[in-house]
Amino acid sequence: MPPAALILKMEDTNMKKLFALLLSLLLLLSLFSVTAFAAEENDISKFELPAPQAPNYFVYTDGDEKEASHDDLRMIMIADPEVALLAAEYYADSDAFYEKYGLWSFAISMQYDVSLDDEAHWQHNAEWDTNWYTSGYADGYPYVSLGSEMMEDFEFFWLTYYEGEGSSTFVPYQPAITTYVYHHEDWDEEIYSFDVENHSLYIRCRYYMEWEPLVEYEEGWGPGEKQSKFSGWSESAVFGKNSTQIIPDEPTTYEAPIISDMKIVLSEGDENSHIEYTQTTPESVWMNGVYYLMNDEYGFDGLETQVSIDGGEWIEFSTADAGDDWCLWNGNRGAYNFDVPIEEDSNVKLRIRFTGTHGPSEWSNVLEINGGGTQEIPDNTNKPADAPTTDEPSEEKCSLCGFCPVPLGLCIFIWIAIAVVVILIVVIMIAIATKKKKCPHCKAKYKKGDRCCPNCGKRLRG
Repeated sequence: MPPAALILKMEDTNMKKLFALLLSLLLLLSLFSVTAFAAEENDISKFELPAPQAPNYFVYTDGDEKEASHDDLRMIMIADPEVALLAAEYYADSDAFYEKYGLWSFAISMQYDVSLDDEAHWQHNAEWDTNWYTSGYADGYPYVSLGSEMMEDFEFFWLTYYEGEGSSTFVPYQPAITTYVYHHEDWDEEIYSFDVENHSLYIRCRYYMEWEPLVEYEEGWGPGEKQSKFSGWSESAVFGKNSTQIIPDEPTTYEAPIISDMKIVLSEGDENSHIEYTQTTPESVWMNGVYYLMNDEYGFDGLETQVSIDGGEWIEFSTADAGDDWCLWNGNRGAYNFDVPIEEDSNVKLRIRFTGTHGPSEWSNVLEINGGGTQEIPDNTNKPADAPTTDEPSEEKCSLCGFCPVPLGLCIFIWIAIAVVVILIVVIMIAIATKKKKCPHCKAKYKKGDRCCPNCGKRLRG
């Protein structure tokens, strides 16, 4: 008799119990995978920090020593949208942020590192991995705290704080700093410059985040052990000789945004329903924002959002969190107008555009729902981007193990556990099926398929 037939005919109650137990184990494993992912939703340690793009956006002011003016360098910080959103969430309401993630404290920043003339003299040390603040820019390696802005300019160095060769200020730069004595009427002043013709300053950056969990003690709630997490370093930018500085063109207008995935979100209370959609911002518009910061010019006002209900005229809606640079945000957005009712079956059309110094842009593509319109992103020769171009690939990582590609929606370790259990079931079933039985007459063992007992010779049942 084939093994499959043997398994189907098994009547052993212990086998049935074992099989039921193993099935329960499989169900528990599946349940574990679901609950594990749910538990990680508000676990700040699971937030993945991408490596930022190379900091090629900076502004150098060549001080005139004959006018008693020192050199200075400003950097344009551009945060990845997902990191900017986390920082903005904390900045907007720190108490709600602490409650959501179960924290006592939190800090997130961008750390900058430098190396003079090559990439062999970086300043990074172990202290940088456990402290968001390690020193100031007068020491040659500044940081900038992330807050409510996706793009921000800050002073990278200003040599007025330099105290001369051999001092403790700007130590990593000192071989590249030249001195000029400016003669005032009754006193002399040393003016400092960075020798951009003969020296290169390599600059890299990374995200750093630290937090203390909220822990309950006998005397009450307090901070737990401080934890930290940081991204990989960006590619290097070069200031000075062989500069890699990127200078955007002056804007003349803005490319239109692209929208997709519109849906009506019904409200549960008295307030009207609202619209949700996904925005994609062309890279050129991001560069417009960089230009404004580099030239200290006023930039974006935000987004203008219009909606048509049931074939009516275009009506102004408000898009949440879309003022200033946040109008560039790539991702899900909500459009609201609580004076305009929207029903589940309403025919809704949506369009948006950028406004600002060189706006407005052309309107985006029009999305329509409950009316036969399109929800597709139109062809566009100018590829949209989450931020100005970065060389870092974007890969989805498992929230459980942190590195597997999540095959079929489950962590690879969950699949391994399931495979082990299945193999165990098969081995046990085969072992039981092939197990020798005993003769009911003499209790001697016999094999499956024997018609008569090999010991007493009496006929066997079945």
